[in-house]
Amino acid sequence: MQTKLRRPATTFTITQLCREFSTTPRALRYYEEQGLLSPSREGQARIYSYRDRARLILILRGKGVGLALAEIRDIFDLYGRDDGLIAQNTYALRKYRERIAAFEVQRQEIDKAIAGLHIASAQLEEELSKTSRAAA
Repeated sequence: MQTKLRRPATTFTITQLCREFSTTPRALRYYEEQGLLSPSREGQARIYSYRDRARLILILRGKGVGLALAEIRDIFDLYGRDDGLIAQNTYALRKYRERIAAFEVQRQEIDKAIAGLHIASAQLEEELSKTSRAAA
């Protein structure tokens, strides 16, 4: 009979996680307030588990692609269901595709703005060139 290997019971302090993920203690406390992280306590100290660390990775990844914390919480909430992993991945995939579509629209708008700025810059350069020649 094979025994299931478990991760060592290593824990992390708020300082360790902040340093590793370049975030602030305030952000981690906020994620805790929002129910996204649930560190244990030793006195006043927060003690984070591997689960908390994994969730922090997902929080930061989600924020990095523009997901709201409520959307990230929804993804986490799906995990406990019987079809948790499938439901979680299906929901995340839908949200990622929505963000891709939104970013593509933003990119088109940015490309239009850049093109407009190029035209305006060229016109200003031409106008300044004319003004400089007339003054000389």
